[in-house]
Amino acid sequence: MYKHERGNALRITAVFTDPDDGSLVDPSSTTCVVTTPDDTVVHSGAMSQVGTGTYRAEIATEFTSDLGYWLVKVYGTYDSKQIANTEKIKMVEVK
Repeated sequence: MYKHERGNALRITAVFTDPDDGSLVDPSSTTCVVTTPDDTVVHSGAMSQVGTGTYRAEIATEFTSDLGYWLVKVYGTYDSKQIANTEKIKMVEVK
């Protein structure tokens, strides 16, 4: 779990590896889905490649964004296999 101050851009980095041997792979497609604590989808889209197996997405958040636990789900398709990961982020008040 990570903490993030609302109002700041949420920067997501995903590293995709082959489920069989752990080597870095480039999926044929990627998707990043971000949901708020009440299950509202605030972002759903492809990620940008920044290196072999490494992809990023940047999502704007508002100073009025919901506080609490947001979910970030990242998906990739490689060699007809679905690669997925979910992280929990705690959205906190700006200090």
